[in-house]
Amino acid sequence: MAIAGPSPVVTERPLRSLPLKITADLHSAKVREWPEVMRGDLAWDGASLPSEEEATLTLTESEIDEVKAAVEHFNGLGLYGSEVTANSFPLPTLGLKLLKTALDIHRGKGFAIIRGLDPKDFSTEDNLIIFLGISSYIGSKRGRQDEDGNMLMHIRDAKRSKAPQKDRPIRYSSRASTFHTDTFCDILALQTRQCAAKGGRNILASSWTVYNKLAATRPDLVQLLAEPIWPFDSRGRFFESSTRPLLYYHGQKVIFNFAREPLLGLDGVRRAQGLATLSAKQREALDLIEEIATENQLTVSAQPGDMFFINNHGILHSREAFEDTLVNGPSRYLVRMWLKNPLLAWKLPRALQEGNSRIYDDNELGELWNIVDVPKVQFRLSERLTS
Repeated sequence: MAIAGPSPVVTERPLRSLPLKITADLHSAKVREWPEVMRGDLAWDGASLPSEEEATLTLTESEIDEVKAAVEHFNGLGLYGSEVTANSFPLPTLGLKLLKTALDIHRGKGFAIIRGLDPKDFSTEDNLIIFLGISSYIGSKRGRQDEDGNMLMHIRDAKRSKAPQKDRPIRYSSRASTFHTDTFCDILALQTRQCAAKGGRNILASSWTVYNKLAATRPDLVQLLAEPIWPFDSRGRFFESSTRPLLYYHGQKVIFNFAREPLLGLDGVRRAQGLATLSAKQREALDLIEEIATENQLTVSAQPGDMFFINNHGILHSREAFEDTLVNGPSRYLVRMWLKNPLLAWKLPRALQEGNSRIYDDNELGELWNIVDVPKVQFRLSERLTS
């Protein structure tokens, strides 16, 4: 069994040139026509937080055996790992639960945890096959995460790098992150290979709750967030720099899409040509989002083997700072995929759909399946500006 497809390399055809883009949706959003309150299971807050137990699907012994049998079945097919599907990774009992979990991610509370599989019981290849197999029931399409076509991101502190923590992408640092979404993906999927010695827990907050609090107390900021005036500096060949809204109401759903780094910029790095800096009121809006999300956050512990699935359009996420053991001890290590469920996916406004299509549908860029973590030493500017 091979993990990658027949050509696990980046296509030699160069990516098209991506200049600064101003979104076509230049008219002001009619925020006065938006709901005053978003209701539903996704609108959980500090008073109605779902418990970790409620959000966790803990596998039974028979379900674990079913997963092991599915791994053996898939490996016997002689397929590439990138060809894992619900059909080639059969889970006759657990699969039904996973389909219900997918519904809850899209139409319920917005996230789920799958627990019970110990990475130590499986090889590196089989751990990935399990992640691909289980996640195929949640979202069958997998997205490219950068301009190299990487389908997997290995999230851990880059200990071999001499770059200061503040000058690294969050995914290669041990520092805490602020609340954000992951660019344009639908579902953020994380497999926990190892946990930190201290800290590093994932933190979630409902986008709908943040919106409800803003709409009730600062409708002026709701209007500001919905204006197409927010300058996103991406600086890469995959996600172009753009000016667009940060907040949307589309398909009867509120959607936040942002991270602070591309909006605020990086210390010592000049903004991309043509991009404005944020006004004091825009900074106030970002700070208030962070404050509301923090007041209503759910901090989730992790165990080795845990898989997290997060609705990237309905949930904001962050993480604690963490410490790893210096020698041969616990070291926080997650593997990330970006998933899409074509049947359940939220409808997106054009400003987000273009980026979403580039992740999941653009055939110009090949797929790169880097199943083994290659230690990072240096970081591109585009990496520092994206999740």
